[in-house]
Amino acid sequence: MDRSSDTLHEISLKKKEKVPHVVHLTHLTTLDSIYHLRVGLSSLASSPHTSKWYMWLMWPLTLLSTMLTWIYGRTFVVERNHFNVLTLQTWVIAKYSVQYFLRSHENSINDLIEQAILEAEKKGV
Repeated sequence: MDRSSDTLHEISLKKKEKVPHVVHLTHLTTLDSIYHLRVGLSSLASSPHTSKWYMWLMWPLTLLSTMLTWIYGRTFVVERNHFNVLTLQTWVIAKYSVQYFLRSHENSINDLIEQAILEAEKKGV
């Protein structure tokens, strides 16, 4: 095992988080859109969203992730970019487009958006 990666990991944990200049707040659209995020499959994230035949094979995992985001959904950072002195972050609200049309999810979505805005303000964005 490479000890230098352990050291690098420890150093990175001690660093202060960089305050982003810009935060992009987004949400999931379709059930399989989670794979199009950068944390999903990079080959899908690098192309426009289209349904592929092999996505049907991933439906058990898709349903599991849908249930988890439906129950435990919260905002999370999915991407960090640094361009010279500009720092950008993409935050995802773990709610799907269909949930925006359900009145039962209206308050939870509004709460997630409000919490994300307050967290960004607290960080000094």
